[in-house]
Amino acid sequence: MAKSKKNITIKDIAKKAGVAHSTVSLVMNNKGYVSDVLRKKVLKIAKTMGYEPNLIARGLINQTFPVVAAIFPENPSFFTITYFIQIISGIQDVCKDTDNALIIFNLDQTQGESYYQVSRKWLSKNLIIMNIDYTRDMHQDIKVLKKNNISFVLINKYLGQEDVSYINVDNFSGVHQALKHLIDLGHTDIGLIAGDLSAPDGMERFEAFKKILQEYGLAFNSEMVYKGGYFSFDSGEKAALQFLNCKKKPTAIFSSSDNLSIGFMRVIKTKGYSIPDDLSLVSFDDSLEANYVTPRLTTVRQPLVEIGREAARLVLKQSAEKRYKTKHITLKTELILRESTKALK
Repeated sequence: MAKSKKNITIKDIAKKAGVAHSTVSLVMNNKGYVSDVLRKKVLKIAKTMGYEPNLIARGLINQTFPVVAAIFPENPSFFTITYFIQIISGIQDVCKDTDNALIIFNLDQTQGESYYQVSRKWLSKNLIIMNIDYTRDMHQDIKVLKKNNISFVLINKYLGQEDVSYINVDNFSGVHQALKHLIDLGHTDIGLIAGDLSAPDGMERFEAFKKILQEYGLAFNSEMVYKGGYFSFDSGEKAALQFLNCKKKPTAIFSSSDNLSIGFMRVIKTKGYSIPDDLSLVSFDDSLEANYVTPRLTTVRQPLVEIGREAARLVLKQSAEKRYKTKHITLKTELILRESTKALK
């Protein structure tokens, strides 16, 4: 009786190829020297026989498990936020191509769980840390990760003193694209829905907003800055209530995230305001929701899937190289024009 595909081993492949099983092991692990001709022969035979590597068994032998751990903010709505889902999709693309498993979870902050404890618990030496939590002692976290040779990459700029690898987007350029669009439409009274100012993205977009207004000779009016707190629907709703209670209202608003924009729109539309007839709105992210609300959002596109891919490539490269130099990768943004902006009458 022929062996089932799940029982095919490297010894079976070695016998078929007429080589030592150690040679097949080198090919499958992409280690050591094997001629290109022999490598292609072994891989072809393995594919024909339906060989699937047992990654857990390989990890037990090497004491290195092919696992990438993506650590996200502690948020009960995490899996409903497409901003995060798109980044996960990019991480998964690279994990699939490199035979790495992907695990996704939030830190249990109530138990004081550290990034290193996550690495130990899940036997992963490759961490992608999303939306850095500046309420934590990041200095201590980073010190412990480095001491234990854990490869890690941060998504979002790191504001601390330590030299670490991170992926971020060009927030200044993105805000500039948004404000230039509004100014070209004739708007001069422009408000801001600010995100979390303790987070790098929130702080950078806020500072960029002020500098770009100054660049165009426009006044910054703190009364037109609507603060919700987080990049969330709820925060957008709170910003809308602040907007409704303001005596002098802007003709256009730049919002620091799509979630903020959607929460804001929901509330002000119930009060009789029309977007874009009464108020133009430019957002930031281009999450999946941006194209499905009414009106569809004009927004600055972050390459969210590519952010995930770059983070996964970077952490795996860092893990594979003994002498690794940290990298700071900044990705470009693009303004996507839809229906939430209009020329000032």
